[in-house]
Amino acid sequence: MTGPQISGPVDILIVDDRPENLLALEAILEPLGQRLVRASSGEDALRCLLERDYAVILLDVQMPNMNGFETARLIKARERTRFIPIIFLTALSKDAEYVFRGYSVGAVDYMFKPFQPEILRSKVQVFVELYLQQRRLTDQEQRLREVERQDLELKHMRELLQSEARFSEIVRSAMDAIVLFDADGNISLINGAAERMFGATAANALGTSITTFFPESVGENLMTTICSEAERVREGRTQGGAGAPHSFVARRADGETFPLEASLSCLDTSGQRTYTLIARDVSERQQQEEALRDQATSLIDSARELKELNDELNRRQVELERAMTARSRFYASMSHELRTPINAVLGYSTLLLERIYGPLNDKQAEGIERTQKAARHLLELVNDVLDLSKIEAGKIELRLQPVEFPSLIEDLFVTVRPLADEHGSSLTLDHRGGEPMRVISDPRRLRQILLNLLSNAIKFGRAKPIQVVIEPTDEGGVIIDVIDQGDGISEPDQERIFQEFVQLGKTQLQDGTGLGLPISRRLAELLNGSLTVESTLGHGSKFRLQVPQNAEPVRSLRLVDQELHREPADERASPTSETAKERDHHVAVGDAMRG
Repeated sequence: MTGPQISGPVDILIVDDRPENLLALEAILEPLGQRLVRASSGEDALRCLLERDYAVILLDVQMPNMNGFETARLIKARERTRFIPIIFLTALSKDAEYVFRGYSVGAVDYMFKPFQPEILRSKVQVFVELYLQQRRLTDQEQRLREVERQDLELKHMRELLQSEARFSEIVRSAMDAIVLFDADGNISLINGAAERMFGATAANALGTSITTFFPESVGENLMTTICSEAERVREGRTQGGAGAPHSFVARRADGETFPLEASLSCLDTSGQRTYTLIARDVSERQQQEEALRDQATSLIDSARELKELNDELNRRQVELERAMTARSRFYASMSHELRTPINAVLGYSTLLLERIYGPLNDKQAEGIERTQKAARHLLELVNDVLDLSKIEAGKIELRLQPVEFPSLIEDLFVTVRPLADEHGSSLTLDHRGGEPMRVISDPRRLRQILLNLLSNAIKFGRAKPIQVVIEPTDEGGVIIDVIDQGDGISEPDQERIFQEFVQLGKTQLQDGTGLGLPISRRLAELLNGSLTVESTLGHGSKFRLQVPQNAEPVRSLRLVDQELHREPADERASPTSETAKERDHHVAVGDAMRG
């Protein structure tokens, strides 16, 4: 067998109540060269097991007082002896029941007398070798642990040396000043930061008193302060822990004093006490703190002024909101009041042109026609102002219902066809969805928006074809593009045209009110949609109206009672709606007839 050799024989315990059987077993096992230990009873065997370890136990089954089974059960019950192999020897109990019982109490073998000496010796030799192998493994394990312990000590020694080296490097390169001194105040270590801060070299500082770095008034009480702080650290924290920073007035080698903030700690090693002072020059920090205090004071003053400005701004905002409300009310009131005389002018002029009051010469007819045209333009302006005031006042009422495309566009083409023929423009519809599309929206407001876009495209399209493209969106809504080939709009003016009373060009100044596009955009936003424009000078414009699948109202809109009395239930569809014009015309004629 390989491995280190174990010196000395091993112990084998033989247990039998008859001396002649013990003598026979000794004779059989003597050639093995091991130490044989006799036990004449189970009790004797248990006493022997208390004294030493055994490689194997040869146990007789039939013994007085305590038989082999009971002895084996007690042996296996002890933690120290439970793994010792037991071989039962018997001359009587040969039944299978006894054999099973022997194995059940922990035996490794069950031999019947008389037995072959060679077989017994070979079986015992196997357990002896196993025991020796276990001892070798135990010895190797002990040696391995010893080697590991030595390696661990060497590792700790290396770590200690490395720690000392790191500590020295940290102390040397630390940005804070570090000074070590003993109980008498004599300096034993000073790093580079301390040299620079105090203006003293390590060669001159080592061995001198720590009090040389402080003014005389501070130096007298410095050691008392350090000792009391060190004791406080010991009581409240772990040994060697740094306490809370203390503020001192320190002194440089040239006599200049400066504010110092330092942490103090102490460490007892081999009966000697070492103090550590970790310090930092806080002159710059104090200057910054003073500047911060000044800034804080300035910020407080600025905050107070800002609060006063905010209060003033809030007050002016309230006044502005009141003014805007008053303006909207004024627009609404004046729009209603102005429509009556304008309708009267339209009615009387119509009656005059129809020669109700007698014949007119050409000059008179031309003048009355100009008057009627101006009155219609003024009525459109009043209607637009009324719509704008309602939108700003939040009094536009939306009536949501299913709206189908392209049927809505086709109906609008019928309405604007006379205007298009008058300007020489053709109208085409490009339905890219294929199937009819349906959304939930306000059809009256959609017609108003699209009628305004079509009217503008006809008036400013330079008698060129006008195309309307409709297509569905991924969310179930509809996109309507009104495309003309007119002069186009410059990029800076593309947002200005959506502002109130902004007109571009003399033609628009003559024929428009400057409110159609702003009203259209606001109506589109009220329908949860959008109205945008893309245009290039000389290449025409494309106005895009995007309508969602379900235009839930942004807010609840309701007309006040006063306006309900003044405004007819069926409002005009758009600033240029033929229905609105015809209604105003009939009202005017009626007023004229009554007049």
